[in-house]
Amino acid sequence: MRIIEIVLQTNRLDEMKSFYGKLLEFPVEKDSAESFTVKAGESKIIFQKPSCDLKAFYHFAFMIPSNKLEESKQWLQNKGIVLYSIDNQDQFFFSDWNATASYFYDPDGNLVEFIAHHSLNNPSDAPFRQNSILQISEIGLPVHDFAEDSKRICEASSQEIWQGDGKQFAAIGNVEGLFIVIDTKRPWFPDARMPGVFPTKVKIQDELDKRVEINDLPYQLYHTPNDQT
Repeated sequence: MRIIEIVLQTNRLDEMKSFYGKLLEFPVEKDSAESFTVKAGESKIIFQKPSCDLKAFYHFAFMIPSNKLEESKQWLQNKGIVLYSIDNQDQFFFSDWNATASYFYDPDGNLVEFIAHHSLNNPSDAPFRQNSILQISEIGLPVHDFAEDSKRICEASSQEIWQGDGKQFAAIGNVEGLFIVIDTKRPWFPDARMPGVFPTKVKIQDELDKRVEINDLPYQLYHTPNDQT
């Protein structure tokens, strides 16, 4: 599954634009008083002002080359970004996924992740910088009724569960793109914050051409054929 665009809410539009556009040097493709768009490899993120005083926070991940986790950490730290750590550990290996990740916060408190999937043949010889980021790898979709809502998200996305415990956590999709569906009663890893349900739009690339709304959840999923991206 390829995630080509996500739309997220923020009350700190200027700070977020400075963080992603200036500090992290993501290309800013569109900019207005209500929203801005940044390009992250083959994907885009649209940050927009909410229609009400909503204090949303999200979890999303960027895929980086399989051999660049250490360099990406140094790149972030050189920009003054503090990596999230537990017991002085600031990177985490997931054996079931064969992947290593690091985490940090943006100005809105979003839990942002850089993840290197070692099962993918995508190493790079170039020094790590902004254009080393390949694409959006994950977007978190917290739910209130895990059993029912995870099934509905599978149906809406035409995807299956790739990894998960079957009780409170499911990674839906495949190694190239994942919906991280988590019960609102289970904390996020690694910072142990309880998830919130906030408006989220996701565009994925596949052979379909349709829009799906997940009933009772503020999530919209857009399927876009390959020739329309």
